Amino acid sequence: MIQNPYSRRQIVGGSLAAIGGFALLQGQTHNAIVAASSIHQEEDFKAPPARIYQALLDSRQFAAFSGGRAAEIHPQAGATFSVFEGHIVGRNIELVPDRRIVQAWRVVNWAEGMYSMAKFELQPQGAGTRIVFDHAGFPQTPGEAEHLASGWQENYWQPLRKYLA
Repeated sequence: MIQNPYSRRQIVGGSLAAIGGFALLQGQTHNAIVAASSIHQEEDFKAPPARIYQALLDSRQFAAFSGGRAAEIHPQAGATFSVFEGHIVGRNIELVPDRRIVQAWRVVNWAEGMYSMAKFELQPQGAGTRIVFDHAGFPQTPGEAEHLASGWQENYWQPLRKYLA
């Protein structure tokens, strides 16, 4: 009898880790597995959570802070959104007023059916707010994580900070 050098826990854990590192994409004619990645950012703002929550979920305010680019946001759980003139689209998964926004989020040129998850946790910090932001499950194409991470800075945090000042 050949003994396996790995315990059942190690085998199951390794298998789950391998599966967890991939996102399933469904195309019209084929399925493909594409590695996914994640971003974690923490940003401090001088505005209260309610103000930030409104700016992120109100079409008019979002368009104003994003440089006048069209935004259509329906601020209910399950509702859709389209920002940056339709370049980013998705659906609100969970909305906890003034505390949390969770969105299924995608860039329109990603493979059909591919959505990542963007989570904004709004934590009161005195008179201000810390946004604890996590973005996970996007395609791990070369440079994508870096592109998205800088995009959050350039298209969300910096203009939002200026808008709220």
